[in-house]
Amino acid sequence: MRSIELAKIAASAETLRLRRMVRRQGMRGAYAAVAGIFAVGMLIMLHVLIFQALTPAYVTPLVASAILLGLDLVIAGVFAALALSDKPDAIEVEAKQVRQQALVEMRKAATMVNLAGETMGLVLRRPRTVQVRSPRSGARLAAEVAARLMARR
Repeated sequence: MRSIELAKIAASAETLRLRRMVRRQGMRGAYAAVAGIFAVGMLIMLHVLIFQALTPAYVTPLVASAILLGLDLVIAGVFAALALSDKPDAIEVEAKQVRQQALVEMRKAATMVNLAGETMGLVLRRPRTVQVRSPRSGARLAAEVAARLMARR
């Protein structure tokens, strides 16, 4: 029964971890979209800047275009850095730890049940020729159990 409860805990922790991971990837996608918009704006401003540089009219529009281009570059860089960050939040990390701990406990419980089952099976199937009254019968039984366990692996 404990194994089933541990499996449920592991499953719910994994579900929570996957939800948080999907949320994080969605936020990264949104940041990448914003960075893409500003990158397009930066390219448009680059074209305007080149146009302003090629037309020798006034210096003021060229300086204004350069300032806007620099601003677009900074904003696009900030959003690109946000999109590239891939750090899981505390809830996702904790859910992963809970899942791992539950799986470890489940394996321990299953191992103890299997070991007890195999030991009981070996004890119940032992030959009738072994006498329980002998002082060495406990050691012989332990050796037989160990030999059968080793032979199965």
